[in-house]
Amino acid sequence: MVERRASILLLGVVLSLAATALAARPSNDAQPPVDQRHIAQLVRQMGDVSYAVRERATRELARIGVPAKAALVKALADPDAEVRYRARMVLSEVLELDWRRRLEAFVDDTQGQKQHDLPGWQRYRKMMGENVSARRLFADMQRNEPGLLEASELGPERLAAAFDGRCQQIQESMRVPGRTTERAVQLGTVAALLFVGGDSDVPISPQSAMAVTNFCYQQPFRQAIAGGDKNPILKKLLGAWVRRSFTNDPSSMQQTMMLALQFNLREGIEPALAMLKEPGSPPHMRQYAVLVVGKFGGADDVARLEPLLSDQSVCGHQQLAANQVVETQVRDVALAVMVHLSGQKLADFGFKRAQPNATILFNTATLGFASTAERDAALAKWQQWRTRQAAKKS
Repeated sequence: MVERRASILLLGVVLSLAATALAARPSNDAQPPVDQRHIAQLVRQMGDVSYAVRERATRELARIGVPAKAALVKALADPDAEVRYRARMVLSEVLELDWRRRLEAFVDDTQGQKQHDLPGWQRYRKMMGENVSARRLFADMQRNEPGLLEASELGPERLAAAFDGRCQQIQESMRVPGRTTERAVQLGTVAALLFVGGDSDVPISPQSAMAVTNFCYQQPFRQAIAGGDKNPILKKLLGAWVRRSFTNDPSSMQQTMMLALQFNLREGIEPALAMLKEPGSPPHMRQYAVLVVGKFGGADDVARLEPLLSDQSVCGHQQLAANQVVETQVRDVALAVMVHLSGQKLADFGFKRAQPNATILFNTATLGFASTAERDAALAKWQQWRTRQAAKKS
């Protein structure tokens, strides 16, 4: 309920951004003819010197509802501050009622035989189709995030502002006074955030990117994406989010790589390769990008990783018996992944401690070498193998 109220508040903010679009959007419901001159008169009366007149005009416009929408949108720019305030208040109520009618009609139309002017539907339908499961999830998104989906049709810059504001609202609503556990974010909310944020044209702040990643690890989303009729749709939404590049922010990029590994998203390969080309990226990030390529890539990706064989950056350590410390470098992870992608055994290249990991492919701390001699021998063996492969092709 808290999230729902916050989303309605966001819808109020969207009104001030979307005046022209809202005025142009028709209603699906047939409306009786209304005297627009009478509506215009009521709008003017909202600024009357008499409080009783202002109140009566406001109540009448609310009763008229959708037919007064265009006049109310126009009144948002009225020179009179009182008229602007009351117009925004009435318009929020009118749009809420109009949205509820549209959504009810959408839900009732299980066969998709009618046109429904719900914000975001056309883009969503192209991405996800319109089977029963896709329509149900979209209805959940509408119920939870009407304001955010309305903002999705205002252009990237305006949507970005609404997106950041909504993420902040959600995070604040998660905190429950007197409790150590946070309130769970609803599936429809997470799906809506992934849907609008998956558009690479929309600038997403690092704070919002981190927030969305955290929402994906919460129980409602994890349960839904693990199985059930919404699984393929949620994987597409999350895949679009992962596919967009966050190379301008290292923390967001690392979280993206972890999402790809955690939820088995092949869409993570291209951003991983793009990140590996970024100069100065931290070693711990590069190791995860390499693992993404190793988990979802193939033999054709081996050549893309070979430049990393000269990367001596340290990305981890492992403590062995007798106080022996094994150091893992980025080139060690790259070599292990290339051996894996080329269909060979890691043990044959000196990776005697390598431990597979179902989520991230390998435990990277187990891919290090105890000495420089061991590492040099492994790299030399790889070069010998590459030379033999090249000779076979010539």
